[in-house]
Amino acid sequence: MTGLPGVCKGCDEHMADPFPLYLPSEARRLFQSESLLRRFAQAAHFTGESRLLEIHASLGGLALARALNCQITMIEPDPRVAETLKERARMAGLGDAVTWLQQPLSSVSFADQSFDGIFSLGRVIGRPSELARRFRPWLAEKGRLAVTCVMAVGRQPAKVALESWADRLGHAIVSPRDTLMSVEPEGFEPEIVESLGDPELDDFYREIDAALAKQPSETEAIKQLKAEITVHRAQQGKAGATYGVIVARRKEPGEKPPLSRDGG
Repeated sequence: MTGLPGVCKGCDEHMADPFPLYLPSEARRLFQSESLLRRFAQAAHFTGESRLLEIHASLGGLALARALNCQITMIEPDPRVAETLKERARMAGLGDAVTWLQQPLSSVSFADQSFDGIFSLGRVIGRPSELARRFRPWLAEKGRLAVTCVMAVGRQPAKVALESWADRLGHAIVSPRDTLMSVEPEGFEPEIVESLGDPELDDFYREIDAALAKQPSETEAIKQLKAEITVHRAQQGKAGATYGVIVARRKEPGEKPPLSRDGG
């Protein structure tokens, strides 16, 4: 595979705190469903020859590589998560298909057009527009980018939810559609956006609560996550903010708009 990892100079400006957002290693990852993975793969026209990069490894990434019978590079700095997934990959017969980089995203770089797909499902690793700008050179022509984001939802999102997320992320959160469209100026054709509904978000936070109860100490990251849950529950079941995923295709300079959204 082309694109050997190396030191990425100047990455701090792209991946400043607080990213990635803290998530207990025991917690369930969002956006791992077979239906979403299938839509992502179909939109991208992935095949057995596709080269994929997942940032913060997941079972979904392994499932995608297995279904496509293709090569995947996984960046996972948490040694516990990495070891667990390495064993799952071995059991699934994916040992030779996976390249593991057990280091932070900020310490790696790749050659131009190294990958046909770059994704991070279930982890918020940065502002969508900044991620699009950084990852675009690594994507092949018509390569797909899929990232998890925080989005404002509802006709009148609660001000406290919007303000707490803006303070935590360092930028305002916007509607699912505006989140998707935010990557267009960075050289992408917006394609898919999905977000969690209130019942799904409630279930997720209940599982997070159980995982947080097992943590040996309360770090600043844990305090922020607990505050996030508190703000959500104060809305009495009507979320002002939720998690979502966007998918976009790398677009070339001077490319004419497609006649229809046919997947490129």
